Amino acid sequence: MIQTFDSRLPQWFKKKLRFLNKYKQGIKNAFDLDYSNGVTEGLNNKIKLIKRVSYGYRNFYHLRDRIYIIQGFIYQ
Repeated sequence: MIQTFDSRLPQWFKKKLRFLNKYKQGIKNAFDLDYSNGVTEGLNNKIKLIKRVSYGYRNFYHLRDRIYIIQGFIYQ
């Protein structure tokens, strides 16, 4: 793909093509495989939100318990 660049292509476009070529196998796998880290990313985002909202907890265990309660791991 990159070897056949037209010299008239803009530099920014060539840079994008180099990026796509570098990660071609990973991009292909993302479409071919059924695996995703979306659930993990969602949980991580929710934990970050809880940390922002609950600023000031003096005890890590209280923060941990709040995360567990919101995630449904512990019932109130």
